[in-house]
Amino acid sequence: MLRATWERLSSLGILDQPVGERRRVRLTNQSAIIAAVSCSAFGAGYAIAGRPFRAPMIANFATVGLVGVALAMSARRAHTWSRVLVLLPVNVVVLVASLLLGGRVGFLDYFFLFAAVAFLFFEAQPVLKWAFALLAVGECVWVRLLGPSEAVVVSREAAEVLDVTSAVGVMATVMLIVHLFTRETTLAETRLAEENARSERLLLNILPAKISMRLKGENKSIADGFSDVTVLFADIVGFTELSQRLTPDRLVEMLNHIFSGFDDLAERFGLEKIKTIGDCYMVAAGLPEVRADHAEAIARMALGMRDELERVNRLTGHSLRIRIGIHSGPVVAGVIGKRKFIYDLWGDTVNTASRMESSGVAEEIQVTRTVYERLVGKFEMEARGTILVKGKGEMETFLLKGEIKE
Repeated sequence: MLRATWERLSSLGILDQPVGERRRVRLTNQSAIIAAVSCSAFGAGYAIAGRPFRAPMIANFATVGLVGVALAMSARRAHTWSRVLVLLPVNVVVLVASLLLGGRVGFLDYFFLFAAVAFLFFEAQPVLKWAFALLAVGECVWVRLLGPSEAVVVSREAAEVLDVTSAVGVMATVMLIVHLFTRETTLAETRLAEENARSERLLLNILPAKISMRLKGENKSIADGFSDVTVLFADIVGFTELSQRLTPDRLVEMLNHIFSGFDDLAERFGLEKIKTIGDCYMVAAGLPEVRADHAEAIARMALGMRDELERVNRLTGHSLRIRIGIHSGPVVAGVIGKRKFIYDLWGDTVNTASRMESSGVAEEIQVTRTVYERLVGKFEMEARGTILVKGKGEMETFLLKGEIKE
């Protein structure tokens, strides 16, 4: 119960502030709680001690009320006023006690505490930081120069007790505040590290690790030329018709199911997924890390995609089919723009691979002669013949049937 109450009061007024400000708000609230408890205890002690201590008793109980108002102001996110209503009353109450009981009973130590806390409270507000620090120093000088050198209403023995208890109280309070502040700092740093790790994982899901590192270190567009890669385009045949019969949620769930399976295949074969466009999937091999077997890796990916869609059809009862096109050659790859980064490819190789898909046959994997020459002898290939390809003219194409098992 106490821990829950402490946490609830510590979190008053915290919403969406920057990390440093959230830490200061929590420290303000926690200092208000500490001040309220401490002043309540002193007020009760002065009340028991009797009439000579009426002034510090009133000052302490008034301070309890004001720090309560400070918590209310914090809850309303008036954080500057909240900090003022914590620091100003405690300065005054200690000044009153020091002037009454004498400057040598240990209360002066509290002024050093208040000066230090001012630097924590008003870290981002230099005027208030120095104003409260100088106020504490001025009060200390005032009491030392103008206040009574000995306690005027308590015995020497009682003054010595107050001297010791004040010193211990100040040290305990300093240690508690430093502990709370450093704990908040540690928690903030831990949360920041977790957020950075989460952002890093998200970035790595969007961009290749090598490109991600370059993007963070370079303030310019990233573009690289690759002389030999293999590009695959795949389109889900019949998905448009199916989308007219499915709810939006079911449609996205279905496409996510299919493409997640394709993503697993790309990861298994060490390929680079480039993007999805509607129900079209694009993947490449041989970049950003160069590899000699890029055509074979893409061929295995294509065969796996066809098997994956058959598995999804068995699970869902649908009869979707896939059409795949593959081509190898040089490309330019990179990241451009300022927002919503994507690692993309450009060049005739990309256009030709796309044309292989769009001019292909459902349930078939159509490849160019360039790809055929790389795969023949390792994969079962079937000549489709010469076809008219939009934007390319007549092209000799082949169908990839399967891998030859040794």
